Amino acid sequence: MSSTEERAALAPGPFHGERLNMKNVAVNKRNPSSPDLLFELTEGYSQVLALLDQSLAMRRIADDVPELSGVDVAWVGEPEGDDQIVLGHCVNTRTPAVNGLVVPAGCGLGGQVMIRRRPLWVSDYRHSDTITHHFNAQAETEGLGAMIAVPVSHEGRLLGILYGANRETAPFGDRTAEALQQAASRAAAAAVVAERARHAAEVAVHEERRRLALELHDTVGAMLFSIGAGIRTLVDELPAEDARHARLSDLEEQALQATAALRGSLDMLSAPPEQVALGVTLRGDCRAFQERTGIIARLITVTEVPGLSSARIKALADATREALLNVEKHARARSVVVSVFTLSGGVCVTIADDGVGFPRGGRGSGGLGLSTMSERLERLGGRAHFGRNEDGGVTVQAWVPA
Repeated sequence: MSSTEERAALAPGPFHGERLNMKNVAVNKRNPSSPDLLFELTEGYSQVLALLDQSLAMRRIADDVPELSGVDVAWVGEPEGDDQIVLGHCVNTRTPAVNGLVVPAGCGLGGQVMIRRRPLWVSDYRHSDTITHHFNAQAETEGLGAMIAVPVSHEGRLLGILYGANRETAPFGDRTAEALQQAASRAAAAAVVAERARHAAEVAVHEERRRLALELHDTVGAMLFSIGAGIRTLVDELPAEDARHARLSDLEEQALQATAALRGSLDMLSAPPEQVALGVTLRGDCRAFQERTGIIARLITVTEVPGLSSARIKALADATREALLNVEKHARARSVVVSVFTLSGGVCVTIADDGVGFPRGGRGSGGLGLSTMSERLERLGGRAHFGRNEDGGVTVQAWVPA
């Protein structure tokens, strides 16, 4: 990865250094009928799916908790709204007592973790004086004694709670607590990667929908226009008393209705939801830039991006296009990375190239186009920053409040 990409790709890897072992899915050429081949392919496919599904990613971590930490049982609590979690994916349990249990904030051990956002544990769940006892019946049915709960969080956002429990009543050792916290960190990283992968997939889907809408507009829309124009020409050429007048007028009206229906469908097809509208726009701009110039352009969504107003999306998109135009005209770059992330209560787009940088003696503020970009952003309460990269090239940063 180039240094430009390293600057832009700020997010950690999905499993803190773990890599998807593609050797596991490689075909055994010496023995293509090996009975292990299907299992290996299935395992590889499961690992890929885990990077796309947030719940699946967290649950795969939970599967390993008993072995890694030494607890007897484990499960996951996933948020449902802002004030409760739902317990599920139980590992090594004997009864369904825990599965599907709804835990409000403040109730039981997990409810306390929701409020305090830090690991908590008790050596005797049913008799502890530090938690409420709303779920003693379920704990007794399952035969649970000591219990520990660790928040799975990222940038202050609760993604879930990872539980471990023993059937005996005894304090947890440091090794168990550390292992649960490490597992929670891995689960948080996996969940964030899955979330970003889902967002990228949604952007790609809506970009394809927009492409199809444009194609239908240029083909079917053009044909309907030609049909309508042809009918009007025939009507004008016929004598007013001709009986075919009424029939052709009906056909012309039907063509107009079909055109209106197509236009409405295309509007719905090409309009992405707020959550992915910025990504769809920037992805299209990067693709157009690369096709036009031959310079590699990559879009990286570093964090989840909140929905923005159309004016703010337009300001960031215009700033990106202006920065890309500047790269095309002056940078002599081989690649450019456009990264999107939340920053200081807003959304930031960074455009970093590996070109020649600002001219020697230049102020680093760009020309008229970049100055105009700054003014547009400032009118929305945003700002722009231009700087030289450490290894050459230029980084342009555009920010607007969310």
